[in-house]
Amino acid sequence: MSSEDMLYAKGSKIWVPHPEQVWETATVQRDYHKGDITIQIVKESGTSVDVSIKPDGSNLPPLRNPAILIGQNDLTAMSYLHEPGVLHNLKVRFCERQIIYTYCGIILVAINPYADLPLYGPSIIRAYRGRSMGELEPHIFALAEEAYTKLEREKCDLSIIVSGESGAGKTVSAKYAMRYFAAVGGSESETQVERKVLASSPIMEAFGNAKTTRNDNSSRFGKFTKLLFKNNMSVMNLTGATMHTYLLEKSRVVFQAPGERNYHIFYQLCDAREMHPEMILDHQDKFEYLKMGHSPDIDRVSDKELFKETIQAMNVLGFSTLQITDILNILAGILHLGNIKFVPQSKKGSDDDPDGCDIFHNDLHLHVTADMLKINADDLRQWLKMRKIESVNEHVLIPNSVAAAQTAKDALAKHIYAKLFQYIVQVINKSLNIGSRKQNSFIGVLDIYGFETFEVNSFEQFCINYANEKLQQQFNQHVFKLEQEEYLKEGITWTMIDFYDNQPCIDLIESKLGVLDLLDEECRMPKGSDESWAGKLIEKCNKYPHFEKPRFGTTSFYIKHFSDTVEYDVYGFLEKNRDTVSKELVNVIRQSDMSLCKQLMEMEEVDTLSADAAKVTTLGGRVVISASRQQLTADNRRRIAPSKQNRRSVGSQFRESLSSLISTLHATTPHYVRCIKPNDDKIAFKWEASKIVQQLRACGVLETVRISAAGFPSRWSYHDFYMRYQLLCHRSLVNKNDLKQSCHNIVTKWILDGDKYRFGNTQIFFRAGQVAYMEQVRANLRKKYITIIQSVVRRFIHRRRFQRLQRTALGIQRYARGYLARQKAQQMREEHAAVVISKYARGWLCRRRYLRLRHTICGIQQYARGMLARRRFQAAMDHYRAVQIQRFIRGYLARRAYQKKRRAIIICQSAVRRFLARRQFKRLKAEAKTISHIQKMYKGLENKIISMQQKIDELNRENGSLKSKTSEISVLKMKLEVKKALEMEVRNLKSTVAEKDHNLAALNKQLEIERDEKMQLLEEKDHSEEDWVQQKQVWRVENIELRKQIDQMIEMAKNAEANANSRHERSFSEAETNEINDAYQRAIKEKEIIENENYLLKEELSRHQKPNGARDNNNQHSRSVSNASSQNEDDVGYVSAKNTLELRRHQGGDNANQISPETFTTIETTSTPKSGQTSLILKLRSILEEEKKKNMQLNNQLERLLKRNNQTEDSIRVSELEVENEKLRSDYDLLRSSIHHGSEMNELEAQYQALQEELRRRRDECIQLKAVLQQQSQSLKSINNTGVSLRGVDLKNLNDNELVEAFQAQKLVNRQLESELSALTEENNAHLADLTRQIDELRHEKQQLQELLQSGVEQIDENNIEALRQSERYLRYELQRSLLQYSQLQEEMNLMTRKFDALRQGNDKLMAKLKEHGISQDTNSKESDKTAVANVSKQKIQNYQGVMKFRSEDLDKILQRLVGGMTPRLAIGLLPGFPAYIIFMCIRYTDLINADDDVRDLLSKFVMQIKKIHRNPNVIEMRSLWLVNSITLLNLLKQYGDVEEYVKFNTEKQNQQQLKNFNLYEYRRVILDIIISLYQVLVKQIQTLLEQYIVPAILDNDEIQRNRQVQGMRGRTASMDSTSSPEHGKVAAWKLLINHLEQFYKQFQHFGLDRCYSEQIFHQLLYFICAVALNCLMLRGDICMWETGMIIRYNLGYIEDWVRSKKMSNDVLAPLAPLNQVSQLLQSRKSEQDVQSICDLCTSLNTAQVLKVMKSYKLDDYEGEITNVFLEKLTKKLNERGMIKNDEFTMDQKFIHPFKVVFKYSDVKLEDIELPKHLGLEDLLTKI
Repeated sequence: MSSEDMLYAKGSKIWVPHPEQVWETATVQRDYHKGDITIQIVKESGTSVDVSIKPDGSNLPPLRNPAILIGQNDLTAMSYLHEPGVLHNLKVRFCERQIIYTYCGIILVAINPYADLPLYGPSIIRAYRGRSMGELEPHIFALAEEAYTKLEREKCDLSIIVSGESGAGKTVSAKYAMRYFAAVGGSESETQVERKVLASSPIMEAFGNAKTTRNDNSSRFGKFTKLLFKNNMSVMNLTGATMHTYLLEKSRVVFQAPGERNYHIFYQLCDAREMHPEMILDHQDKFEYLKMGHSPDIDRVSDKELFKETIQAMNVLGFSTLQITDILNILAGILHLGNIKFVPQSKKGSDDDPDGCDIFHNDLHLHVTADMLKINADDLRQWLKMRKIESVNEHVLIPNSVAAAQTAKDALAKHIYAKLFQYIVQVINKSLNIGSRKQNSFIGVLDIYGFETFEVNSFEQFCINYANEKLQQQFNQHVFKLEQEEYLKEGITWTMIDFYDNQPCIDLIESKLGVLDLLDEECRMPKGSDESWAGKLIEKCNKYPHFEKPRFGTTSFYIKHFSDTVEYDVYGFLEKNRDTVSKELVNVIRQSDMSLCKQLMEMEEVDTLSADAAKVTTLGGRVVISASRQQLTADNRRRIAPSKQNRRSVGSQFRESLSSLISTLHATTPHYVRCIKPNDDKIAFKWEASKIVQQLRACGVLETVRISAAGFPSRWSYHDFYMRYQLLCHRSLVNKNDLKQSCHNIVTKWILDGDKYRFGNTQIFFRAGQVAYMEQVRANLRKKYITIIQSVVRRFIHRRRFQRLQRTALGIQRYARGYLARQKAQQMREEHAAVVISKYARGWLCRRRYLRLRHTICGIQQYARGMLARRRFQAAMDHYRAVQIQRFIRGYLARRAYQKKRRAIIICQSAVRRFLARRQFKRLKAEAKTISHIQKMYKGLENKIISMQQKIDELNRENGSLKSKTSEISVLKMKLEVKKALEMEVRNLKSTVAEKDHNLAALNKQLEIERDEKMQLLEEKDHSEEDWVQQKQVWRVENIELRKQIDQMIEMAKNAEANANSRHERSFSEAETNEINDAYQRAIKEKEIIENENYLLKEELSRHQKPNGARDNNNQHSRSVSNASSQNEDDVGYVSAKNTLELRRHQGGDNANQISPETFTTIETTSTPKSGQTSLILKLRSILEEEKKKNMQLNNQLERLLKRNNQTEDSIRVSELEVENEKLRSDYDLLRSSIHHGSEMNELEAQYQALQEELRRRRDECIQLKAVLQQQSQSLKSINNTGVSLRGVDLKNLNDNELVEAFQAQKLVNRQLESELSALTEENNAHLADLTRQIDELRHEKQQLQELLQSGVEQIDENNIEALRQSERYLRYELQRSLLQYSQLQEEMNLMTRKFDALRQGNDKLMAKLKEHGISQDTNSKESDKTAVANVSKQKIQNYQGVMKFRSEDLDKILQRLVGGMTPRLAIGLLPGFPAYIIFMCIRYTDLINADDDVRDLLSKFVMQIKKIHRNPNVIEMRSLWLVNSITLLNLLKQYGDVEEYVKFNTEKQNQQQLKNFNLYEYRRVILDIIISLYQVLVKQIQTLLEQYIVPAILDNDEIQRNRQVQGMRGRTASMDSTSSPEHGKVAAWKLLINHLEQFYKQFQHFGLDRCYSEQIFHQLLYFICAVALNCLMLRGDICMWETGMIIRYNLGYIEDWVRSKKMSNDVLAPLAPLNQVSQLLQSRKSEQDVQSICDLCTSLNTAQVLKVMKSYKLDDYEGEITNVFLEKLTKKLNERGMIKNDEFTMDQKFIHPFKVVFKYSDVKLEDIELPKHLGLEDLLTKI
């Protein structure tokens, strides 16, 4: 079976012609066999047709490409390269997938969608940046990126040729290409250039574009824009641009066809007429030049807004306001010029003269035109009506007819507009070309009109089609050249490809006696006409095969262009070619008062492209010729201007411009964009096949396809071919280690003709149709295998169904038999149960009858017995009741008899008692009548009555007085209220009178104030200045006095200290002897000879006191030496000599420095005979000399401390006074300014009072400062007195016992010093040994690195040069770091050595002193030594405050070592955030001393250091380190601030460490900004590192295919190859990505970054991973398939597992939701029933993203087709969601989520932080 038989088998798809759709799909009904003369087909409409074919099969219908090749990005990648295949592929991409860009070899085919598509945003630009052409979807940005990359790589010139017919979108494509170059070629310092390049488009569109019947924004001129680039550090930066224009359609200014418009700028100017009323403009329908097309408006376009945009663009490009005004005036003048009316001139008394015309004198438009152009209206009227004809000796004036005047007016308008357009282009070029004149590389963008053919074609269409012929020739040559280079690169044999050459057509136009030559000749003829020129064309050009004469008439001719045959109407050719304008009218314009009009008329006709070709440079509208030629001035150019006969025609100029353009394009590397117009109705995505085919033929796309089809158009890489067609070969013929051989075996097995393919170096080349044949073979083989699989599956299914039926039948039988057996058993059980039931039923009936009878009988008996019992009970009850009644009656009678007897007895008793009582009463009555009894009774009663009477009288008197007072109070109240009311009235009257008086006085004064207000203000100003000068002088005097006093105090202190230095020596030695005397005094307390020697001591004392009487007067209240020594008994240990002496100095400040006479008495008692005093004095002197040295050291330390404290406090006070004086001065200046501005006097007085109070307060502070200084001077004087008093002690009387005790005490001190010295020596020796060991290790490491480097240099080859350079940079970095550490260690070692030497010298001095005193080290026993050392080694526990003390001058060194010298390796071994804690402890020190300047300097310099790290390129570790430290410092400032929200978790100690004096809120804001900046820079840097791994890890990492691959198989895409390396070949891409994430995670952990911040960073990184992968997927339609969804899901699973393994929150994985949903969308079913499930699935994807995936989805061979109905339903359902409408299908890769900084409590104790020695901060910071 031949290949034709297989390809044209039954069911094959073919193409047949169609009258409307051009081509139609049909299906072969029966198999075709070679030699058949007919083939039976069925069209899409269902009609069956027999197509006649030749027996040899040469005219077989074209085959349809297989499904896998439909919708390809590149048309040349299709197997069948023919017209219907190209048309169908474009239709599928444009209509079904709504993709407007398609490659056709080197051509980018762009179809105008007539709709706004989200394809040109910044995210799309970033997606295509750095991507090779073909890696992503076709796009104008991909072509621009290819050109820009070639420019960067080869530094050559390039060009982009954009062509197409009017309305195809050429201007938009060119604009977006320039936008891309401006975006990727710009830099921070050149944003102005980018703005200017982009701003040139609105200006050129306004002045050079117009509405036509085919396009609303058609370019009516040719434009070649050169974007200039300059190499800057291997990056090509956009530095400027130049623009070349040609063949402006000037006729449009004065004429427009129906449905068209004039240039946009005229309509914009009319729409914005309110902004320029001086131009007297009206609606565009009122002007003749604007209403010819009857289409003044454009849908959805606002001319007014475009006018604002145009003016704004002109401002950007450097047009001055005067220039813009002049340009608008000229445009308005052109409009008014068109409205000038001509009327035929009439003679008096006769008819109109047809040869003359006139203009009304009151013609408004004539005068407005003259005013706008600033010319003479009469001159303009004259030369519009007349014309001058030059003869040999004279000039003749001839009147113009109306038609001739109209023509002259139109010619003037066209000439002015053409000159204005040329001027605007020159100004734009001058503004764009702002760089140096040095030659730069450029990318040229050619926006040229495509092939045009109308019903009436004139001179413009002829020039346009001529230009397209030249460009098509250049294009064919370039395509052929690329094909040839491709074959040579792959090393395959090839034959010459025959392609269409349109040189004969070009010769017809531009050769000698060609169309243009004959046209120029006819223009030079005096009476040349269009008809005569047409006759010459027919006569001379009829020999050319591309020329045809018309069938009828001689007013037209035909030219066979490469795309179509065009008929040209000769009318107007000569006039347009001459392009003449009246010289007189030009001179009128030249004499204008407007400088711009003069400049326009002086401009020379220079075509920029011709100038370019002649090596001239266009700068600012001038032609600068090379140095070998003499430049001509404007006057000379006017004098030698070409005559009318020698003037170049438009055709010749255009031919030269076109030649120069072609030369420029040949000198560059061209890229082609072919714009296609899909329909004439401008309806979005409407497809008109006939129109598109015509354009494809015209623009060279089909020619490119034909050239490709003539060679080997189908090209497959060996890997892709093997992966696609490996099933066509038996596995015995497959060599997995040699893919080329495997592919060779596959091809040779199925394609027998060797001419149908070629094996290249990296690709397999196939002839047209061979890939389709291989697809057919593959499909047949797959069908065969699928049939076998289906048969096996069907057998399996049927067998499984039979087995299931068999099991079912057996089961049914089994259950049936069981059911019958159970039924029989049930019957037997029921019969037996019936017998048993009947038995029990009979027994139950008998029992029930018996029981019923028994129950009846028992009931009768029961009722009978009850009746008898009740009767007996009733009788018994009656008997009982009778007995009870009788009992009660008998009791009642007995009680009644008893009561009666009782009453009788009581009556008798009462009568007897009454009788006795009466008798007693009579006796008492007689006795009461006696006097004695009465007196006795009333004696006490009279006294009581008298006292009560007196009290009653007193109460009555008080009551009366109170009543009188009460009445008086009420009267007084009334009087008081009356007086108050009167007083209020008086006050009101007084206030009213005072207010009126005040108003009257104010009114009187107001007149005076208004007269001399200025004079008073000046006088007040002078007075205030004088007062201020006086006050300032007073303050200056006070400051001077204060400074003098301070200097005197300081001088006194210095003198006192200088005088006291010698005295301190004895005073401290005397203090030592006081302890010795104390011990000696306790030993001789019991001696009885004190009284005997007391007299001698007094005499000796009087003898010593005589010369020192003045000194003894100050020592009246001293305490004894014993008392002084007892104060120190609590000090159980010896810390240092400094501590002991300081303690004694403080104790002796008031009383210890004074020695009483008793002390001398005590000392005298210890004296010995005079013979031993001399030796004792010598010994004591030697001791004193030793002690002097120690005292000198202590005095020096004391002096430094005193000076530091005094100077610090004094300087602080003085600085505060100076600050306050400056503040007062500023306040006073403010008051003066308020006086100058006329503020009120009340405010002045209030501020003056506040100033006086502040001054008094400051004076008090000065007084206090003086008091402090006085106290210091008194303390110094006391020190002097102490020295004087101690010096008066006579030490020569001390005996030898006291000396021994002094030696013992000194020995303890020496032992302690020796022990400390030995400890320090051992520590220094150990540290020195460690440093030496480290130095040796570093030296050894350095030697190893040198050996490694030397071995690497010896083993170098050409393949690993880059790796060696990287290793060299790394080794240099490690070497520098090692040297830095070595220098630091060397400095530490030198410092420790100096300390060790100093300690050794001190030890030697102490040993010499001991030997000098004759005391050896071994005098005491070991136990005493241990006890002494134990006692002496006790020290007080130090209580640190969490403060680091530093000096202001050391601040730069501290920050340099702490910030600049902090490396990640050092930071890992420290506390997380250690530098932040140190900085905060320094801040606490500034807060402690209230040093505002220091804290400001500290934080400012710290912020500058961090910003330096932020700006400079640093490694990620450094940015992570300082992100952690910045966050820690911010938390510390909050935790130790004054905000209750942050301090509530603090401990009591931390609350004590709060900042007291500073509120660092502003610095917290600054640090927060730094944190956010560090976060953003860190994230961007990490994203840059991860970007190259994302696409290979997410989209291209097919782990299943990876497991199948072996060595020698390359990656799937170029993106994988870009990251290929020996390491990448072994490790999966997703592992590389996760390894980088793991590395960053560990870094964050090492530096102590809190989890909440690391989760935010990884949340952002996962968003970036999702955005990059999703954008790449959206722009790669070739991978939108089911398999990709599985790959994405598989690879994302690893990332999710890694995130979960780190126990991060689920919110970190939220950004991956869109990518997960895309993977599920690719694997979901895509039918109409699944619309709702897809909508529920894609909750994180917008409508544009879902539709982009659906339209780009690549169907498998056996997947169902995605219908338009499904897409419409899906779109409708997606739009019903509540999501924000977004037309962008890409994600913003540059978006960074906001960084949330939260407060974290720190439990680190500041007082526990220690400074490590290796930081070198011990000499700069002190922990206090």
